[in-house]
Amino acid sequence: MSEDRELYSLEAEQGVLGALMLDQSLADRVFGLVDTADFYFDDNAALFEEAHACHEAGMPIDVVTVGISRRLLPSGRTTLAYAGEIARDVPSVANWKTYAQVVKERSVLRHLVAVSQEIQDGASANRPFPEIIASAQQKMADLRDLGFDDQQSYYRASEILPGVIDTIDSKFNKTMPAGLSTGLKDLDELVRGLRPGNMIVVGGLTGSGKTILGLQIAQHVTCNLDGVGLAFSMEMTKEELITRGLASIGSVNLSKLDSGDLEDDDWPKLTGAVNVLNKAKLFVNDQAGMTMPRIRSIARQCQLREGLSVLLVDYVQLITAEGGANRSLEVGKISTALKNLAKELKIPVIVLAQLNRGSTNRPDKRPRPSDIRDSGQIEQDADVVILVHRDTESEEGQNGVTELIVGKVRHAKIGSCLVQQQGKYVRFVDFGGKPPTTEEVEMGRVLKFTGRVKGRKDHEPF
Repeated sequence: MSEDRELYSLEAEQGVLGALMLDQSLADRVFGLVDTADFYFDDNAALFEEAHACHEAGMPIDVVTVGISRRLLPSGRTTLAYAGEIARDVPSVANWKTYAQVVKERSVLRHLVAVSQEIQDGASANRPFPEIIASAQQKMADLRDLGFDDQQSYYRASEILPGVIDTIDSKFNKTMPAGLSTGLKDLDELVRGLRPGNMIVVGGLTGSGKTILGLQIAQHVTCNLDGVGLAFSMEMTKEELITRGLASIGSVNLSKLDSGDLEDDDWPKLTGAVNVLNKAKLFVNDQAGMTMPRIRSIARQCQLREGLSVLLVDYVQLITAEGGANRSLEVGKISTALKNLAKELKIPVIVLAQLNRGSTNRPDKRPRPSDIRDSGQIEQDADVVILVHRDTESEEGQNGVTELIVGKVRHAKIGSCLVQQQGKYVRFVDFGGKPPTTEEVEMGRVLKFTGRVKGRKDHEPF
């Protein structure tokens, strides 16, 4: 057998087709394991496709039915004659699964050869080295779903129940780790923790504070929960992000850090913040033009080397698409890739997203998940949607009062909470003022501050 012939097996392909035509009970299992693209020979692929069409139409699969529904194969040979020959010569219907496995394995090998050639062509092209590596890793990752799936496809309820009961018992006894805390008490009560495999979308208009919230959560996980965080920022430099972190953690005015006009009592605060960030496993990437394959590659490297507790992407609409003129479609693909990455890494992925300005035309100006810009797919993919809303025309908004609207959460009820933005420290804190009454909420009235909060300088927006 030559090297080329090892990439396909005529006998195995004919064995699968023969089993299909001789044993109707195998149809669903065969079609669940292999598809038309797995066949190397055109006549075999065409015959398999015709058999599948007969099955979908509720017709029996045999030599006569496929021969009637398709008279000629790509080679010009009659379908009836070829199907009859295969049905007559198949060694054993009992070996159908072995035949199917060989067909699938050879198909994967052909894909592997093709991907290797693409990688070689890419390496020869004049492209940046990191881009070549990321593209190669993505192509190899795409082969994962092509393998022969021998896992159980469905489960009886009695098989699942023991694990579910153990989980409920662990939650009752408080022995099961909850989702990661955001660091904001009222928000934690709403979302019930950031859960592994979840995509948490934080949306807001420009200047609303979505970056502040996203980075603050990542800092809380790494500085207070001893977790590992990776932040991708396509809008700010890594130096700007860390400077914001020093202001937030140390309660040092960001404008002073930017200007260098620090006072004597600022230095101990700054030193304390430096010590905290020095110990924290917070990693930052600020490379421009990031694509999803590159983000995935870096995140996987970080998880393998450091472990990874949370991933932050700021923001989804700035991720570079790999092609295509339809922006909505491309952003939708990026969103789905981020959701898949959360499931693959088994960590919460916080995705910041820009909103359109539709909410500014509403009487209450409150945003909705449907206001997420460019693609409705982001809202569909998200497990949790948190919308950052601060009405800058109101007295409360001017004083930093911000509403966090949980517009979607798969495992709890939607709702909202108030937080206080401390602009000069680039952070949010739990709200300390008077919450609105039910009547005020229903009437759409703005919240009135208590005198204790109103006018305090440390609440002024930056």
